Amino acid sequence: MTSKEQFLERERRWALIAGIASVAGVALILASFGASASGVRTVAGVADRLIEVDSDRSAMVIASIVQCIGWFLLTVPLVYLFKAASARSPQVRRGLIGVIIVAPIFLGLGGLLSAVSVLDAATEFKDTPASEIQSCVADKQDEQDAADATGDEEATTTEDLVEECRDEIAREDRTGSSVSGIETGLGLAGLLGFTIAVVYCALWGMRTGLLTRFWGSLGMALGAVFVFFTLFTLVWFIYIGLLFAGWVPGGRPPAWASGEAMPWPKGGRRGESDGDGGPGGDGPDDGGPDGAVLEGYGEPVEDRTDLEPESAPEPGDAPQVERRKRKKRSS
Repeated sequence: MTSKEQFLERERRWALIAGIASVAGVALILASFGASASGVRTVAGVADRLIEVDSDRSAMVIASIVQCIGWFLLTVPLVYLFKAASARSPQVRRGLIGVIIVAPIFLGLGGLLSAVSVLDAATEFKDTPASEIQSCVADKQDEQDAADATGDEEATTTEDLVEECRDEIAREDRTGSSVSGIETGLGLAGLLGFTIAVVYCALWGMRTGLLTRFWGSLGMALGAVFVFFTLFTLVWFIYIGLLFAGWVPGGRPPAWASGEAMPWPKGGRRGESDGDGGPGGDGPDDGGPDGAVLEGYGEPVEDRTDLEPESAPEPGDAPQVERRKRKKRSS
């Protein structure tokens, strides 16, 4: 069995596994997103969210583990697409396989550490003495009284001040966890690596013909904005999962079966010519300006004395010229 047949057989063997892993990974991430640590943001209402987490700590643990597994599963489709592209083009930088593998793993581990940080913050906030909140409210009340005297700010109710102080203390507990530094480092490394992985795999998937121009370009765009539109990027993984498994309408692009790079042309569909005389191109035309076939096309020009240019007719000879043309056509 040749090398080409070997990697094609390997791709066929792993196609369904990679497709299921891609779709299942997205499903696990989306299903656990709200209950995991990703849903706890350091914005207004974080104090109430920490209280909810502390009342049901097992839900946070389970959701974070499920989400971590989901990120781990996304390693499979990325590696599968990267390997398929590198087998068809020597220009693919095979040294990037390490980034492709560790990026989703870092995101999953970062999510677990984030859960640990949130649970720690929930415990700290629950044990916050009421005197600390009252002291914060008193300080803010003094600031408000000073602002009211100068007319700089609008009056704020005591209930709003209490809620604001609770959120401030909750944010301090959330960011002051002992694992927050490691969590931030893993998260940033995972985000950067995952962005590179998605953009690079989509780029070379398109260049080798494994992905259409639309899905390749969409993958690069979504990968570049992954940090801002995480959920939209995950939709792309659903498509490539269905593509790997052969469950998309029209089947997989021809490059999957050929084992060779078959780049998509920049304009139109594959098979259209770029103007070199092929199908749909601008090759030699058998017709004249009016579409009529030239008589004796292909014969040497030196043997065609009847193609010698005629002298321009005089203005009064127009009827004679017309008769000569009709006679020539009839012959």
